[in-house]
Amino acid sequence: MTNKYKKEVSVEILVGFFMLVAITALIYFTAVLSHEKLFSSNYRYEVVFPDVGGLHHGDNVVLRGMTIGRVGGVRLKDHKVLVDLVLTVPLELHKGYQIDVIDSSMLGGKNLRINEGNMSNPLIDKDEVILGNKPLNMIAELGEAVSGLKKMVGSITKGEGSLGKLMSNPDLYDNINKTAENLKIITAKINAGEGTLGRLMVDDQVYTDLSKISKNLSLLTDRLQKGEGSIGKLLTDDGQLYVDARKTLSNLQLVSANLAEGKGTLGKLMASDDTVYTDLAATLSSIRKITDSIDKGEGTLGKLVRDAKLYDETTLLVEDVRAAVDDLREASPITSFGSVIFGAF
Repeated sequence: MTNKYKKEVSVEILVGFFMLVAITALIYFTAVLSHEKLFSSNYRYEVVFPDVGGLHHGDNVVLRGMTIGRVGGVRLKDHKVLVDLVLTVPLELHKGYQIDVIDSSMLGGKNLRINEGNMSNPLIDKDEVILGNKPLNMIAELGEAVSGLKKMVGSITKGEGSLGKLMSNPDLYDNINKTAENLKIITAKINAGEGTLGRLMVDDQVYTDLSKISKNLSLLTDRLQKGEGSIGKLLTDDGQLYVDARKTLSNLQLVSANLAEGKGTLGKLMASDDTVYTDLAATLSSIRKITDSIDKGEGTLGKLVRDAKLYDETTLLVEDVRAAVDDLREASPITSFGSVIFGAF
């Protein structure tokens, strides 16, 4: 009886041990398959996406290339996709952060990648909604690229565009070939020293002349900097020329102002008051009348100018006066001698 009881107890203990092992294994595999870490703190966050591109529950969350958690769940709400994150580390997001859904490998699968943003930027508010970016559909992008490449190849095949014409138009190829031949001929002539450009390339005299010109320009600039010559003085006169020019302009302004105000003879001639002009015009008119009368032989002066007889009589009168004067000069000594003699008695 006692041995039978002992056997029953041993069986129960063995069964209980196996049950304990089974339960422990079940808990362990459940934790591994669900990516849960027992006896560790978890940090939960919610990210709002317009589209998750195939992200699923259990996909990894990556920060700086390290897995820091997993996707706890994905659900739709108000035309948005809410993604629950279960992280092993607290998340500190700065202004300018980026959260993207990326491919985990070339064979498929998704990861959620977090970029915390620039550390110098301020942190986002605790109550602020965390937003994720719309993922790129690599297959769709690749399909569009292939479609565009197909269209481009088709247009080239049809001879459309520059590349298409190059591929299908022999004339264009011939023109390019001729242009290459012409360039070859031109370079050969340049190497042979033909033409202006060729002479520049092979003639040392041109280089010598250019060197002399450069030296002369250097000497000229040195002289200008030293203030030599007229231009040098203009450049180094410490503004005296500018001052003189200002004075000259000021004087010209004063003269123009006086002319505008009618001051001075020239100003009066230019003034709106035409008295001086009228007087001058009258004087010129009188002088013109006098010259006209003289030209017509009117008056004494006109007769002297126009009447030859009067001129001849005047000439004879002048000759008679000259003869009388000569006679008086000859008779003057005799008259003086008689006055001395008769004056003694």
